[in-house]
Amino acid sequence: MTKKLFLAVLLCMTALTMSAQRTKHALGVHIGGATVDVEYQYHLSDKNFLDVTAGIFDFGDGFAAQGIYNWNVKQWGDWTPKFATWKLWAGVGAGIGAYHDFMFGPVGTVGFGFTPKKLPLTVGVDYRPMVAFVLGDEFDVLSTGFYNFGLTVTYRF
Repeated sequence: MTKKLFLAVLLCMTALTMSAQRTKHALGVHIGGATVDVEYQYHLSDKNFLDVTAGIFDFGDGFAAQGIYNWNVKQWGDWTPKFATWKLWAGVGAGIGAYHDFMFGPVGTVGFGFTPKKLPLTVGVDYRPMVAFVLGDEFDVLSTGFYNFGLTVTYRF
């Protein structure tokens, strides 16, 4: 009886894991050279997805929210066919936030990562620069956003 129950639970968990890899939503974190963000992704198709992040900018000196439209530039399923699917993505978008005063500007991204075949996770490294124009008493352009190389881990559900 316990073997049948164990097998049933194992089959249900496998089915949930497999369906999670085909879902449209992902939630995770991005830890970069200029930001630490909570990240939400909505996959429009196999070829593109929206990426919305919110978090601290310049490690506590500010806050930033970004929206990026990404394209899956290339996908490799045969590099490690039993382990993961690898992909290269790139996108453009915009960001707003506060860094002593209001800031805004264009955002880009280029990333490379993998999604394991048996887990609903995606792990990647990326470059996500933001040209931040600060409006306030004086106009300024922040160079901090140019150094935003980072690690992204998302859970697909």
